[in-house]
Amino acid sequence: MIHPHLPISLVEHAGPPEGMTGHAGWICGFSADADFMEAFVERFTGQGRSARADLGRTFIGLCLDRSQAQIPPGEVPGVLHLPARDDSPPYRLMHAKVALLAFRSAADDKDWALRLLVTTGNWTRQTTEDSIDLVWRLDLAAQDLLAREPVDALEQCRVDIVAARDFWRGLRQHYQSRLLEVDAKAEKAQKTQAAAFLELEHWLSRLKGNTVVTPRFIHTQQQALINQLAHRVKAHAGSQRRNNLVLGSGFWEGEPITGLPKVPSKIAKALVDASLLTQSAKITLVLESQGCAALADKGVFDSIKAAKWTLLHPFKVEGDVRRLHAKFLFSANRQGDSENCASAWVYLGSGNLTPAGFLNPPNRGGNLEAGVIMAADGLCWKLGTKSPLLPVAKVLPIDWNADISDVSVLSSGDGPPERDPLFMAASVSHMLWVPEDTFNFLSVPEGEDATRIVILGPNNEALIEDACGRFPWDGEQPAYVGTRPIDQDDSASVVLVPVLDRYGRLAARRLDPIDLEQAIELLAGFPAVPEEGDTRGAEDTPAPPDTNILAAASRRSMPDARYAIRRTMQLIEAIAQRQTMVPGADWTRWTQRLQCVLTQLGSLPQHGGNGEERAASKGMTRGILVEALLPLEINPLSCLRERPFLPDHVKRGSTEFLALDEALRAVEANWGVTEFVGLECGVSDAG
Repeated sequence: MIHPHLPISLVEHAGPPEGMTGHAGWICGFSADADFMEAFVERFTGQGRSARADLGRTFIGLCLDRSQAQIPPGEVPGVLHLPARDDSPPYRLMHAKVALLAFRSAADDKDWALRLLVTTGNWTRQTTEDSIDLVWRLDLAAQDLLAREPVDALEQCRVDIVAARDFWRGLRQHYQSRLLEVDAKAEKAQKTQAAAFLELEHWLSRLKGNTVVTPRFIHTQQQALINQLAHRVKAHAGSQRRNNLVLGSGFWEGEPITGLPKVPSKIAKALVDASLLTQSAKITLVLESQGCAALADKGVFDSIKAAKWTLLHPFKVEGDVRRLHAKFLFSANRQGDSENCASAWVYLGSGNLTPAGFLNPPNRGGNLEAGVIMAADGLCWKLGTKSPLLPVAKVLPIDWNADISDVSVLSSGDGPPERDPLFMAASVSHMLWVPEDTFNFLSVPEGEDATRIVILGPNNEALIEDACGRFPWDGEQPAYVGTRPIDQDDSASVVLVPVLDRYGRLAARRLDPIDLEQAIELLAGFPAVPEEGDTRGAEDTPAPPDTNILAAASRRSMPDARYAIRRTMQLIEAIAQRQTMVPGADWTRWTQRLQCVLTQLGSLPQHGGNGEERAASKGMTRGILVEALLPLEINPLSCLRERPFLPDHVKRGSTEFLALDEALRAVEANWGVTEFVGLECGVSDAG
């Protein structure tokens, strides 16, 4: 049965299953905007803008048509807009609108779920406010894979997810997605950034295809939609001939023609030839009167009326001024006085009823499109009947009483604009942030080449590479840096490349000093980040601390030795309690979080000022608690390597243990306690 989607916004379909949070996801569409994506990723993660900006973790990889302007890194924390690899992809437009999302329990890495969204609308605020669109949703949980007995519905869901997985694997080849994938040359910071996407890929790989079951999910990477239509209808709704076909779209073929419009005619013919539609079937087109392209031509309109086709306005409730943007086909049998839509099926997806959207394969001027074709049981034809069935108008925007009988109410509109490529990949996927005591640098990731681009500084000036292959940066850690091709002048378009810091944080807000309570909260809440009320705007950051005031405050309020030890033990106990429960899949992210938070308690670069000013002040500030520990000459962190402080999956000498050891060594150096003796933990390797 086809179920009516609840009257909720597309944003609400990002909401996680109970007990889970958003983990990672891929979204593609023709367009998206920052307002919509901000609302979507907040609903997906349950974390506000401030928390995501601090975390610096990518939750959503976003692939749009290359004609769309870049959403700058960091503008929507948690969303990374990926650039197209080249200007000659194997399709006219990237027009498919598909989300493949993963959710996970924070406590159990084996408790996860996948969600597939196929929508007719773009990921924009306009879609939610001004357009009539449709969305199809499928959820599959990890426990569904463990079903001992074959269940047809579950197997169909698995096959649909597999088809979407393969679609995404093909699509990502045309985008610069290295940051969210792990290769042999990836640094630890990049592995941290990509870890959740690696988990998503692992879960998807557990799903096996089934050649006996046909996916409902359909796309045009190999074939045009029209060439797949008949086979998919037969597989999901049977081989009966239907006597009704409804075609709805927000956009139609543009060039005036003689006779009937080409795309609806070819769709009807394909169904007739496949014995899925009767020769005398009733054909209905659902359209907006404004901007209906060739349908507004009088010759075409007269041909439609001569063929006894029907034109309808879309169904709208009173006061609804939204415009039809949904693309759909609906076909069923109407038998005598029966209200039942017999043998019904539906297509919904991104493909407009244009040659590029429905008729042409990608290698012959077609768009990359995606949708679903499925049976539509349990529907009746009209509203207001006593039938227990669901009226078609409740799930598709069809108003049987809104006939268009006069061509004068139709207008063709301006047609689609010419679109130039705006967002193409630079030769580097990201830059690495390398802070030092007195100066900061940017470096190129291993395996990538910056010789063909110019790296732009804070004032849009070209940066000069130093003898070590690094680019000096006179300022604080940026979310991104501008790049342009080296063979083009200053007027060339600039690609903004995200900056990745040593903690695996991408396009993140700068690190500020924190106190002990904040540190415990950040570590205890892993993998989430606690909110600070989100009172700061996108441009808001704390005022740079005055180092003279900090130093004076430190001298006045320096805790005594016993207090410093007691507070430090409080920290160690909190770390141990959380560390022993971290699942294996989260271990790399945990070691990076641990290093990051403990560094915020220790020594951080002084904010503000230029390079010379930082050099004169030695550029660093140290936390009060760490300052109080130094005279005691103890290393309170060493015990975190001992067995009672480790989860069962971390063994001495393992890759996981070495990751923890590396993080702790970095913090010990930052705190200045490397050479000191460790706290007496009262434990041994024997446990």
